[in-house]
Amino acid sequence: MRILFYLVTLTCLLELLGCKTGNQRNLISDSAILQHITPRYARGFDWKVCADSSLLITLFDLNSPGDTLQTIRWNRPAIHGLACLSTTHIPYLLALNSLDVLKGTCFADRMMDPSAKQMHAQGKILNLSMGNELDEEILFSIKPDLLFVYPFGDKSYDRYLSQGIGCVQISEYLENHPLGRAEWIRLFGCLLNKQAQADSLFQEIELRYLALRDSIAILNQNRPVVFAGSMDGDRWAVPAGNSYLATLIYDAGGSYLFSDSARTGNLVLPFETFYAAASRANFWGKIVYEDNFHSAIQITEGDDRLSQLPAFSGKGVFACNAMQTDYHGKALLEPHVLLSDLNAIFNRETPENRFIYFQPWSHYE
Repeated sequence: MRILFYLVTLTCLLELLGCKTGNQRNLISDSAILQHITPRYARGFDWKVCADSSLLITLFDLNSPGDTLQTIRWNRPAIHGLACLSTTHIPYLLALNSLDVLKGTCFADRMMDPSAKQMHAQGKILNLSMGNELDEEILFSIKPDLLFVYPFGDKSYDRYLSQGIGCVQISEYLENHPLGRAEWIRLFGCLLNKQAQADSLFQEIELRYLALRDSIAILNQNRPVVFAGSMDGDRWAVPAGNSYLATLIYDAGGSYLFSDSARTGNLVLPFETFYAAASRANFWGKIVYEDNFHSAIQITEGDDRLSQLPAFSGKGVFACNAMQTDYHGKALLEPHVLLSDLNAIFNRETPENRFIYFQPWSHYE
């Protein structure tokens, strides 16, 4: 098991427990645990309510099932300042009416929420990026109570801890289920002392998603075959059958082409293998990040063979441009909208104002 880092802030915001050789060192006895709360869909965290009103939060390594990233003894202090390495955390703060505690984020120029952009323009939210690197001088100047970080790359947080900055490893983007990504709002609720609000918001998200999913399942008896992915050199990279996008496609009424695969990360297939399989598909979807993406032919990336696929010749191409929509942000908390988009595309609905994130072929003609 991966050796965990012992993270103890100078301000005593966090008491982090280590995990060595498979044995977790508990600082509180089992008798002091009043309640163990396990998320319904998210696999990356859980928490326990302790007799002294503190929380024992565990963050799990989704890239290595069974391993623990971090254990946090959370005494529920008031949070006055936060910083993020990713703008994808901002929608959770917005939903909990806590944007005012955000003091800085990397890639602040890419924020899409109008109120967050205004706060950035006013100097209330600082940009922590220096190119693709974290500008530590700015981070230390704002002195946040907590820094939300990724669970990969350089995990040596001592230089932040020495400045009294607690680090929390957030990995919502590794959740395979759309409701799993949305359920991370409950962890933010724990950290911001807004558990009841977070639970209520998630329950509403869950009800909307499941209601739409179930109604689609009743009405859609003939599922179109759908694939997704893009070229990776001379090979084809596609989401696995247990992935976030594959789950969305199925719940929206489609039959995902590679549904029988299950793994962490994308499948990487020889072009010939992919092409033979894709010749059976009715739709082809792609997530792009382009400033100037306006034609369906662009999805082929100049490969004429792809324009011969039935999904292309049959005008079954659809795309989500993450540069123009908040697919990696706001969409996390409204997965029912993603379902609605995809279901309308699979049913060949065409009104332009019908679509929020995913756009059908007609949008690119």
